[in-house]
Amino acid sequence: MVKKVTLIFFTTASIFFVYSRAHSRDINLDGIYVKESSPYYDKLLEKKLTAYQIVNSQFIGRNVIFASWNDGFNIIYIKEFPDLNILYSYNRITQSHTELCRIKGTIAAAINSINGRFIYLKRLRETEDHSVKGETIAVNLNSKKLQVLEPAYPFIDFSLSPDGRGILYETGRGIVEYIPETNTRSLIIERSEYADIVQSGSPAIAYLSPNRKKIVLVNGSGGSYRAKVFGHGASLKLDGITSASEVFWINNDRLVYRKGYAGSYSIHVYDAAARASKVLSGSSLNTNIRFSNLAKMISFLQDQIIQIYDVRRNQVVNTGLEGEDVLFSPDGSRFISLYLKKLFISNIHTVKKKNLEMVGISRQIKELYKNLLDSRNDWSNDYSPEYLRRKISAYNKIAE
Repeated sequence: MVKKVTLIFFTTASIFFVYSRAHSRDINLDGIYVKESSPYYDKLLEKKLTAYQIVNSQFIGRNVIFASWNDGFNIIYIKEFPDLNILYSYNRITQSHTELCRIKGTIAAAINSINGRFIYLKRLRETEDHSVKGETIAVNLNSKKLQVLEPAYPFIDFSLSPDGRGILYETGRGIVEYIPETNTRSLIIERSEYADIVQSGSPAIAYLSPNRKKIVLVNGSGGSYRAKVFGHGASLKLDGITSASEVFWINNDRLVYRKGYAGSYSIHVYDAAARASKVLSGSSLNTNIRFSNLAKMISFLQDQIIQIYDVRRNQVVNTGLEGEDVLFSPDGSRFISLYLKKLFISNIHTVKKKNLEMVGISRQIKELYKNLLDSRNDWSNDYSPEYLRRKISAYNKIAE
């Protein structure tokens, strides 16, 4: 999971959200388009937290910026304080919290390895000349030892090996794989093979398929990206990709990624064997794609509302919950999410079972947005009505 740097550009046509080369971080969109002094503002937040209560979600903690399953019982999460971050482990059975380590600076990324041995962090630190320096840190979750690695780009510039043993990043030679436990590096692909997609100033990020026989490389920044898929001695450019971090192999042939433009992103699944893409979800303010490999679940946002796509069943579930950074337990029965820096565990079966109650709370939330649309004094800016209409439409799909 990676921290999001959000900039908002307004045009006469629409709302634009521009994301950095980073996974998302919990953000309150209502706080951007609705005045906090509005009587509707607190009511919206209250109703959305009530939705978590309706589905019997378990509250884990507040001030949380990143979280991930380490196994079926333990969750790794980071709490943020001024110039300090504390890494914890939480056991959902005993409901106990264990402090693992403390890290100074600003954590801009946190990605947990699939084998549960390491968590990789991107830390930002201010230098003596007041510039910002990026550091990649490997935290050994068993020994609690920290190791500073080579990648030093301020934003996310690495991915993890499919088996979780190592980290992939770009050097002058090309993409290398580094294994912390053995302190070994190996060249995965030479830079000359993907030089045609490289844009100056931005590192290429590589993603290996589970069987390591295919690799997709993404390069770019600020919404301008180029991508290329390699496999079986051939290569093909992947057009239209607009994020270097929302890219995941869901099996050895298919990968999910984001397309579209600011304010109207879409989610696509590319089949490398068929060399064809299909749309998984259409226009959304943001997407926040995540893939839980063991559970085979894709999570994403439809105008900030959590959607779950079950890869095995080819089924989409609209949870009715708002939040971000949704990840599933290995057995696919539970998922974690962040809403307003609050960490929750929810049971997907309970979410489905409570559908009727969720329809009720969704209708209440929709009415609040409709009232706001008629109350100009509660708008934060001239683009608030477009945002409010999007939210009314999103909740209407649940409330119908």
